[in-house]
Amino acid sequence: MIEARFKSVENDFSELKKQFLKGELSREQFAQALRELRLLDDQGRCWMIGAQTGRWYYYDGKNWIQGVPPESQAPYVICPGCGAYNESQAQLCVKCGQSLSSTRLETTCLNCGYTFQAGETICPVCGFSLDQEAARLKTKTSQLEMAPSSEPGATWVLKTVDYKSFLLFSGGLGIFMGMLIGLLAGATEFFTSVIPMLPGFFQEIQGKMLGGLIYSLFGGVFGFLLFALLGLLAALLINASIYFLGGPVFHLNRPEQIRAKKD
Repeated sequence: MIEARFKSVENDFSELKKQFLKGELSREQFAQALRELRLLDDQGRCWMIGAQTGRWYYYDGKNWIQGVPPESQAPYVICPGCGAYNESQAQLCVKCGQSLSSTRLETTCLNCGYTFQAGETICPVCGFSLDQEAARLKTKTSQLEMAPSSEPGATWVLKTVDYKSFLLFSGGLGIFMGMLIGLLAGATEFFTSVIPMLPGFFQEIQGKMLGGLIYSLFGGVFGFLLFALLGLLAALLINASIYFLGGPVFHLNRPEQIRAKKD
């Protein structure tokens, strides 16, 4: 079995994941909470749980690598106050600080319900062994870790779009398009039907190098204003649609699932 502190973090992760799926936590709050759940093992390696996979990863100095957290041969002691997992010799809960002395004396047999006393590992009534149960759970955990993953891909729900990002992206695209069209209109004979509608100065420089530069400058300004306005309107329409109809759902398959479908 993995160490109690890692097991406690797994429980905290499950609660955080439920809150995130219910919308009680934003993506940023969920990510920050996961960063606070990082642990250091006895070798100094940093461990964390993947937000999408729910699996453990450790940092080797360059990359995050999936692995199995350190194991503990001692049985757990579960805090009656908060449900956190603690090492068998712990006197106080690592999470809430509650005394664990009474809890250690109240471990019950899974077969007959006998209350184990301090130091007992074999039930005197039915012969149930705590050590054998710990070994069984360890073997089962190892088998689960080695089994092929059937975990579904991540599900993402679009809840809102950022107005500022839409405005800047559309405005940047408008600058490029406006400068390109302005350069063509000012330095060539294109768009002759529009030129007579402009002031005399613009008509005089049309078809010249100076005309290309000035037309390109004004085209970029006009393109930014026009496309930025269109981007802002698009963001407003998307957010309004999400508010009334709900956001679209994206199902992202993991690489191994894609390979399995091809095979």
